[in-house]
Amino acid sequence: MKILVDTNVILDVLLNRTEFINDSLAALEKASLQGDRLYFSSSSVTDVYYLIRKQTQSKEMALDAIKKMAEFLVFAEVNGNCILAATVSKLNDYEDAVVDAVASNVKADYIMTRNLTDFKNANNKVMSPTDFVNDTYY
Repeated sequence: MKILVDTNVILDVLLNRTEFINDSLAALEKASLQGDRLYFSSSSVTDVYYLIRKQTQSKEMALDAIKKMAEFLVFAEVNGNCILAATVSKLNDYEDAVVDAVASNVKADYIMTRNLTDFKNANNKVMSPTDFVNDTYY
């Protein structure tokens, strides 16, 4: 299975967000153990860097986090077609529209996100980390 992982799921793990880390980490581990291919939009890497550096006040920790991501995620290309597809998307948030377009570009089976309502009108199927862990996403 191909899964495009949304920024919030990655940040749950990298920033140890108490309320969400258990399901997000369990979902990523399960996907890895099953041999699922995990993608992450290249356009979102700078957001991860910024937020980790802001919280930790450490450039090195932010860069290390990106290197860790590269160990288990494929950084999916954001090309001109993705950028333009996002401009006509039915999603309200442009960043989410880009994620949806990138998921289409890599032919993802799902987008894994905690913000299911933000992707209500997405072109791709969405699931939460909790649903993935509990096998309730089919």
